[in-house]
Amino acid sequence: MSNDLKQEPENEQPNEASEQTDADEAIAEKSRTKGTFAWVLVLILLLLIAAAGWVGYRYVYQELLSTNQQLEHQAGQQQKQLEHVQNELQQLSQQQQKLPQQVSQQLDQVADNLRRNVSDQAQELGDLQRSVRSVQAEFAALDVSQATAWRVLEARHLVEQASNKLYIDQQPKLALQLLELADSHLAALNNPAYQAARQAINDDKVVLRSLTTDAHVQVAMELSSLRTQLAEQQWQLSAPTRTLTGNAVSADAPWYERLQASAKTLFDQLIRVQHREKPIEPQLSMAFVELSKQRVLLQLQLAQQAALSQSGALYQASVSEAQRLISEVQTQSDLDLTALKSELDELATQSLEPDLPAQLRSLPVLNRLARALTAGVSQ
Repeated sequence: MSNDLKQEPENEQPNEASEQTDADEAIAEKSRTKGTFAWVLVLILLLLIAAAGWVGYRYVYQELLSTNQQLEHQAGQQQKQLEHVQNELQQLSQQQQKLPQQVSQQLDQVADNLRRNVSDQAQELGDLQRSVRSVQAEFAALDVSQATAWRVLEARHLVEQASNKLYIDQQPKLALQLLELADSHLAALNNPAYQAARQAINDDKVVLRSLTTDAHVQVAMELSSLRTQLAEQQWQLSAPTRTLTGNAVSADAPWYERLQASAKTLFDQLIRVQHREKPIEPQLSMAFVELSKQRVLLQLQLAQQAALSQSGALYQASVSEAQRLISEVQTQSDLDLTALKSELDELATQSLEPDLPAQLRSLPVLNRLARALTAGVSQ
């Protein structure tokens, strides 16, 4: 038993040594694990720091660089704008310095122009005054007989001009104005010896006032209304009437009579033989009638233009041709164009020119007065 007791402690010592070795190994293993974990943490931190540095360089630093460049560019532009504004301010200051000189120069020019205009006007006024004084002197030198002769001759000349305007230029209004001026010359003499001449002039003025100067315009307006009325009309031809023969058969007639009547009716529908006292004239076609209507409208338009231009020959020729066309259509058809024909007959009698007197009554009277005055002056 003692041996056994001795052997048990010996066996316990190796066991304890092995347990100690295991514990040391576990501790060493834990220390190695902790070291590895620490290195892993350090590596991760380094990676994170590197990634943060790369991100900062890639985005933040580049963005800062671009922002800095934009700010520098804007600062350069603002500096250029500031220099431009400063240059403009300098130019404005220089112009402001030159402005009083320019204004003074312009004022001097305006003053010089005004002085020249005033001097020119004063010279013209002086010339006009001298002319008036010379005319007044000439009138003062004239005696009453010379003034009377001058006014009578001037009235005769004005009446001659009025006659030319009336009969050559066909302008009664201008002729009336010339007669009024001639009457004013005779009225200024205040001499009863010229009362007959004044009466003749006033008679001519009454005749001219009664003249109708717009007769051609009235005719043109009537032609326009007639053209509008004719354009709205429809020239339609009616078919010639036919006399129907009676084929009535009584109900109690034999069958062959009824059959004969039916056959005769059918034959009349296909072919009809009629007896007329007057021969049937050929019917005009609608195309020919429409063409004739257009020709009449054309002649009326030509007559209207001739009336506005006061061309009497062309007006009469156009109206006559329209009358001929209407008469031709009316005689060859059953169209009732009597109203249109009567209106054209009335238009054909109208004159485009005013009914002028044969001669102005005042012209021979003033001619006699003028001859008497010139004969007295020559004697």
